[in-house]
Amino acid sequence: MSFDADLAAAAQRHQLFAIRLARAAGDHDTVSNVLGMLAYQHAATGHPAESVRYASSAVEHAAKGLPLVRARALGRLATALASTGDVDGFRRAADGCRELIAHRTPDDPVSLYYLTDHQIAAESGHALVELAVARTDGRRPLLREATGLLVPLANQGSTGGYQRSAVLHGIHLARIGLLTRDTEATAHTLTAVVEHLQGVESLRCRALLRNVRRRAARPLRSAGRSDVLDTVDRALSGP
Repeated sequence: MSFDADLAAAAQRHQLFAIRLARAAGDHDTVSNVLGMLAYQHAATGHPAESVRYASSAVEHAAKGLPLVRARALGRLATALASTGDVDGFRRAADGCRELIAHRTPDDPVSLYYLTDHQIAAESGHALVELAVARTDGRRPLLREATGLLVPLANQGSTGGYQRSAVLHGIHLARIGLLTRDTEATAHTLTAVVEHLQGVESLRCRALLRNVRRRAARPLRSAGRSDVLDTVDRALSGP
């Protein structure tokens, strides 16, 4: 919750405390899961080396765990490797994650109920954007693949009730528009994101949207689409 409130330092302190508690209780699954969350948070805040370190430790802790626990750790490793620009490493970890989640058991931790093919598609789409950002070559194929994964997620908000997911993945789609210099796609995506923003309390989503809005300001103004910037500003100034 602290991380979603855009309080990364507080979130990491809470996660480290959770690891201490889980170790004291001999709960290796929770240790692995929390290490994976730390990896995700470090990748999201621009610390790829630390992200890989935490994710690798999560994989080690999960080595003797249930398939779903190992899948969660490999998914975090895929995200971490993507933040470093390691395409091959990302694909190996992501493929391993997808293979393992097919082997669910009645004893799977309740906390991993959300780890489905749908969730892995979401994480992979985001990771592919980060891969493209981290690399200077081969960006466009990665961004095309990311678009295919993110578009359905960004469109689900109004019909499926997944407003936060639609906002978050729409923001990543807008980043793709900026990376490919497709101003019209950027404008269209930001307009759609704003439609889902009402009722989304995530401060992190709003901070990410502000960042994309800043980066989009110049190309949108040059294309005569200042109206989109005004729409985003009004939405962000609201409750």
